[in-house]
Amino acid sequence: MAASTKTGYDPSTMQWVDIEVAETREDPIPACVESPRQLATWKPTYTPRIRSDELVIVLKPKITMDLHAAFGPGRIGTAVQRFTGSTTNAGISVWPVWDQNIVVVGVKTESLASKLIGDITLTIGDRQVPFQGHLKSAGETCKGVVTVADNETSESLRRKLEWIDGEISYVRKLRTSNVAVMIFKGRRVPRFIHYCSENVPVRYYEKTVPACYRCGTVGHRPDACPDPDNQWWIHCGAKAELTPEGPAKHDCQPECLICGENHFTGSAQCIGKFWKAWKPALTQRQRGLKNKQEEPSAPLRTDEKAKPMHNKPKPIKAPAEQKSRPPTFGAEDFPSLANPPKQVSNWVGVSSQSLTTTTASPSNSEILKQLEAMEKRIETLERENRALKASQAATPLPPSEPVAMHTSDCSDDEQDTQSDVSGNTSVSNCSRCFERHRRSTKQTRG
Repeated sequence: MAASTKTGYDPSTMQWVDIEVAETREDPIPACVESPRQLATWKPTYTPRIRSDELVIVLKPKITMDLHAAFGPGRIGTAVQRFTGSTTNAGISVWPVWDQNIVVVGVKTESLASKLIGDITLTIGDRQVPFQGHLKSAGETCKGVVTVADNETSESLRRKLEWIDGEISYVRKLRTSNVAVMIFKGRRVPRFIHYCSENVPVRYYEKTVPACYRCGTVGHRPDACPDPDNQWWIHCGAKAELTPEGPAKHDCQPECLICGENHFTGSAQCIGKFWKAWKPALTQRQRGLKNKQEEPSAPLRTDEKAKPMHNKPKPIKAPAEQKSRPPTFGAEDFPSLANPPKQVSNWVGVSSQSLTTTTASPSNSEILKQLEAMEKRIETLERENRALKASQAATPLPPSEPVAMHTSDCSDDEQDTQSDVSGNTSVSNCSRCFERHRRSTKQTRG
């Protein structure tokens, strides 16, 4: 650890001083921490356009040869027609894929497809070229792989593999490996299938990037290498001369042709060996942006220019106190009700309307008519009341005649009389005389 001198300002003494600062040496970044190497992307330069109703068969040469250099245009198609015994318009489409050194054939019938599957020999010009054909998934199908025994073949696996809930349309064992590829009818890959009555898991089939260690190029596989003159060692990918005892002495350090890491080409450790041949599904945001782009936009006027989006002014935000301000109403905005409902207080002290059912309120014209009728009725009653009072004041009541003595019908006990203040004798205790007096007074008034 080295030390260096630096000049700095000391606030306690208010002076510039020199201090010693220790410096640490930074270790180099290890290789395992460095950013990973960018993988080289590979896509086929030529993809056949196969129809959805056709069966696809891929033909690979079993010998090392360059199909593009060996045969001219039209020769491979003529050889396929001659081998299947079909005419020109028999519905066969032949697509030579020169960069991958394979031939793709599309047929519409299963009988023609069965003739091209397996080991076949095509007569191209004056040469007999052996090919191996296998069926490729197309239409409503999907692929899966399982692990099988090393001594199995494609023919033996067709009898031993079974899917109870569906149908296995094709089985192919990958060369000398212990992996078999199956094509299932439908778009659902099963989780398990029966292999010799044993449940084995099914994995999704993923396409691998073709890489050839025989010529050191990416784009085709070693079994279809078009340039066998260049001899490259399989382990390290370095060019070395092959001898009967093996390759010549060289610095053998494994290096993958796909990712460049220190492992064999196409190893299970390779992080770039798989690629997706189909277009990935769009996310929800991408689908929304796509729908907006597909919507027809309004045509721009000739006198107006399209303004860029980044120059568009932002909307002015209102203050917080103005956002939630309720509208104000006056007393004259709402008419008064004829019979306003009474308010009652519930158990929490909050006013609410009465529980009685209220009828529909009448209109203003009906209320005015009722008020006019009531006013007329009141005037009539007041007029009748005044007339009655005037008639009573004009005719005074006659004075009542005093009763001197009770009739002879009254008993001695009932003849108990008394005098009022004016000196008239009135009946107080005799009920009969009191009744006669009442009747006579009523008749006199009438």
